[in-house]
Amino acid sequence: MKKLVFFPSDPIIAYINKGKSYEYLDGYYNPGGYFDEVYCLSPWGEKEREKIGNITYIRDNPCRYKKIIKQINPDVVRGYGGYCCADWISISKVKGIPYVASVHDTNPDLIHESLRYADYIICMAECVKQAVLNKITFDRDKICVMPNRVDIELFSKKKDDEYFNKLTRRFGTGKHILHVGRKCEQKNLDTLIKSLEYLTEDVTCIFVGSGEWKEYYNLAKKCDVEQRCFFVERVNEDELPFWYSWCDCFCTPSRWEGFGIVFIEAASCETAIVTSNIAPMNEYLTAGINAVLVDEYENPQILANAINSVLSGGGQVNEMKKMARKVGMKFTKEKIDEQEVEIYKKVIGLGANNAINREAVFRIKTWLDYR
Repeated sequence: MKKLVFFPSDPIIAYINKGKSYEYLDGYYNPGGYFDEVYCLSPWGEKEREKIGNITYIRDNPCRYKKIIKQINPDVVRGYGGYCCADWISISKVKGIPYVASVHDTNPDLIHESLRYADYIICMAECVKQAVLNKITFDRDKICVMPNRVDIELFSKKKDDEYFNKLTRRFGTGKHILHVGRKCEQKNLDTLIKSLEYLTEDVTCIFVGSGEWKEYYNLAKKCDVEQRCFFVERVNEDELPFWYSWCDCFCTPSRWEGFGIVFIEAASCETAIVTSNIAPMNEYLTAGINAVLVDEYENPQILANAINSVLSGGGQVNEMKKMARKVGMKFTKEKIDEQEVEIYKKVIGLGANNAINREAVFRIKTWLDYR
């Protein structure tokens, strides 16, 4: 009987609020149903212990994870994220059990030194792998790249005039740019807002994602484009493919990314994509073939020119949208699940080192007090 214990980097309810179902989480945390039992250890949760679907959720203090892991005796432990979960890994090592950390962002602040206590590291992209190796010393044979996955049945080109008309009534006629991502510096909403000054007045932009929107509204007002900007907190996952299919251009000109699942979702829906010419986007998107990649993505006029090249339409844009679907096909759930299972098999076969980072205990206690 194979068992997995994992640490999520956020409360599970945060994923549910984003539109993820418990059924989705079952499949995500247990790829291909490889494990017979799956346990989630988290400092967050409504109950101390509950089983939902095939996952047992346990709420407890990370300083007690080692004791719980000893009782469960899993084949492997997985921490999602290179920050708090890496710290939890570093103080909960149980002899003989391998620990895997996955890193999802190139931001060095989200790559803790305690990652070096993991037995194996999974990175979402080559640029993330390099960011990890820039931060810590780690055996290159025990670090790999495994991208995220997308449900290409859900994320596919949609044709629904009734739904599309509803969106048009909500956001007006004309051309529509869709930006999906948290409202923060990383996602570069500011440059996109400024770029509207260089686009015709019938072009509007819809910003979908959590975060504080008022500073961006104030910027839009300063640029005299506030009537052309719409800020949406969230869209259910099962509706998002309709938004991708309806918009004239998908543009999230990120300043940095760990993987950028939204670009794969948009590509799978045959959406015209404009984004920054940086890794990891330029690792899976090709300029002029399946997307428009912008070198000077913090220059509003240059970004506007790139967007306008898509809004102008034409045969080349239509071909680019068709080619985008092929990008999504590389990241199907089945393919990535199979890759992840092979990683788990390898890690279990390699076994564990048993180094424990006592220095992280104080930081974790401080983190818990802060939370």
